[in-house]
This record gives sequence, C-alpha cells and structure tokens, in this order.
Amino acid sequence: MNGHRSMQLKKYFVFGSKLYSDSLNIVFVLYALLLPFSKAFPLFTAPYIILFLWLMEGGLSQKTAKLKSEKVIYFLLLFFMFTVLSLLWTGNIHEGMQSLKYYFAITVVIIVFFTSVQKHFLKPILYAFLFSMFINEMISYGIYFEWWSINGKTSANPTPFMHHTIYSVFLVVTIFLLLVQLKDKSMPFKLKVFEFLFLLSSSTNLFINGGRTGQLALIFGTVSFVVIYYKKKMYLLYAAVFLTVLFFSAYRVSPNFHQRADQALTDIGKIQKGDLQNSWGWRIMMKIVSYHIIEEHLLIGVGVGDVLDEYRHALKREELKKYDATKILQHLHDQFLQVTVETGLTGLAFFLLFLFYVFRSALNIRDPLIRASLFSILVIFIFSFFTDVPLKNFTGGLFAFIVGYLLNYAALEKTALPTEKMRQ
Repeated sequence: MNGHRSMQLKKYFVFGSKLYSDSLNIVFVLYALLLPFSKAFPLFTAPYIILFLWLMEGGLSQKTAKLKSEKVIYFLLLFFMFTVLSLLWTGNIHEGMQSLKYYFAITVVIIVFFTSVQKHFLKPILYAFLFSMFINEMISYGIYFEWWSINGKTSANPTPFMHHTIYSVFLVVTIFLLLVQLKDKSMPFKLKVFEFLFLLSSSTNLFINGGRTGQLALIFGTVSFVVIYYKKKMYLLYAAVFLTVLFFSAYRVSPNFHQRADQALTDIGKIQKGDLQNSWGWRIMMKIVSYHIIEEHLLIGVGVGDVLDEYRHALKREELKKYDATKILQHLHDQFLQVTVETGLTGLAFFLLFLFYVFRSALNIRDPLIRASLFSILVIFIFSFFTDVPLKNFTGGLFAFIVGYLLNYAALEKTALPTEKMRQ
C-alpha cells in the first residue's frame, strides 16, 4: 500500500507533470496579487520559482518554437544578452549584477507568461491584480483621511507601499484595465456597478496623491484609447472636455494636486530664467551630463554597472561642475537615457525594437476594446520612461506583467475561432 502511494507521489513530481503547470499558473496569480505591495516577491523571488516550474513543466521544444515565432521575444533576449555582455566592460560588477536582477526578472516573467499561462487563468490573474490595487487604494484613503498611518506616510503623501510616482502609474494602468471590465457584456450587473465605483475611486486616488507622472500619463493614455477605439475626431473633443473638467476639478478640490500643479508651474518659470535647482531642472541637468558620457561611449555604453560612477566622474569636468548637485542621484530619471548610457546605441536599438514589436502585437489584437486598452497602457509606460527608470523598481514587475499578458492574449486569440469570445 505504501509502495503504491509512493508511486502515485512520484507521478505527481515527475518531469512534465501537470502539477508543475498548475503550480506555475497559481504562482502568476500570487505574483499579480503581491505586485502592488512589494517588489521583493515579484522581482527577486517569483522569477526563480517561475523559471524552475517552467523548466520542470516540460514541452521545451514546443516552447522554443513558440518563442522563435515572436519578434518581441527575439529583441527582448537580444537586449538582455547584450546588457549581460556589457559586464565585460563594466568596472563595478556588483552594481551591474544588481541591475541585471531587474532585467532578468522582467525577461523571465514575459517569456513564461507568453508560453505557459493558460487561458482560464487570465481572468483570475487580472482579478488578483485589481483586488490588490483595491486594497492599496483603501489603505491610501485611510492615510489621506488620517484614520491610520503606514510606513510613516501622511495625508500629504498617502502612498503606503511605494513612491508616489510609481503608485500613480499603477493607478492609471488600473483605470484602463477597469475600462475593459466595464464593457464586458458577460459581467453581472452588480459587479459592473462595483467596478464602476472602483474606477471612480482609482481616478480620485490618482489626484489626491502627488504622482504627476501618472496624472500626465492619464492624458496620453486617454487620447490613445479614444484614437484606437473610437477612431472619430468627435470623440477626441469629448475626451478633451472630459480631461479639462477632471483636471480643473482636481485642482480645485485636492490640496495635494493643487500644490504639485503650482510647484510645476513655478519650476517651469525658474527653468525659463535659467534656474535649474528644482525637480524638473535636475532632470535637465542629468540629461546634459549624460549626453557628454554618451558621446564618449556611443556604440556600447559604459556597461550596466558603471552608470553612476561615470556620471560622478563626468561632474569633475570644468564645464559640468555647475551640475554637481545631481551627484546624489540613484539613476538618470529617464529609462531611455539609462539604457543608452549603460549599453550605447546598440542596446538602445534592441530596446526600441523590442518596444516597437510590443506595440505592433497590441495593434494586431482583434478585440477592439482589449486592443485599445493595452495600447493605451503601453503609451502610459512610454511616457513614464521619459520621467523615471521604471524597469528598476515596482513598475518593472508591472511592465513585465502587462507585456506578458498582452503576448499571451494575442497568441490565444490567433488560435481561437473567429466567433469565440476571448474575454469570456
């Protein structure tokens, strides 16, 4: 009897067992659930578990064939491998390995999500993320109304688990994912009412927080959604009126948004007078210094680990000493600039081609609502790439999640019958 049970257990754990496939999909649900709370699991733990289960799941020849057929994966791997190769001309190996952890996690999540997440797990994964964002928002409101305090946050900065810039991107992505849910005809009416209230909550939460990146990204995302989904100029006018009313109302009602908007106008005024000692001015200074570094390392960059060392070394030049205040930076506040300094025009070309094919995959999706929503979310990420380095924080996990979801959905849609409803 014991021998029989032992044989049964061995069947469960043998290479290629369904157990690994089921476990892999469950880990992705957990990944989505924990994504807004901590970067530790999604970026530093889950990728290794996911990779192990993916290998043990078997079917590697079919997976390889599927990966070869997707140009997004081709250029993602080229970018990642060239970044790894840049360790050869990096002096600071330790810093380089720290950066590669993020790129590795993003690459693994996208590849495995694309090849192995099953259709019937797509909704649970999406709901897990939305549920965790709902919890985040409730905690944020509690901090804002001073019902409680978490991690020392106050009503002036009610973002419990991440920086307000990052949180604002999470909120805008949530808004566009909820748009898809609301227009799903198969959804029960009561759930639609709840998700409509959730959408209002997310929009309000965006403006009681100080994340200008997400607030501005909402404009670009909304315009993109209207252009892709409605395809009529009249709706652009409606969108412009809606956004004007929304931002004006937020300016009048939200003290945090009012203060941040006034600060932005003040900073712009200072920049016009040549004073760069402010948030936006610092970004300009970083770009000026970075361009000097790029000129000297045009093709292959300084290496993934030497960005900060080279930046601080560049500040010693006579013509750049006036930008010395920026030496305390932790990154270049521009994802494209960061990639170019790390890996030169070669790495940037791979990265841009990767993004190009991601956008093309989004546009090739048949479902007009899914197509418009995912395209808009990609536009939101592109905007955030110009203001921060999202791939090296919480947002890197979110970016991998969205791209993996997009590729998986697009692949499933190709194999589905024309009359089959993918959203069901």
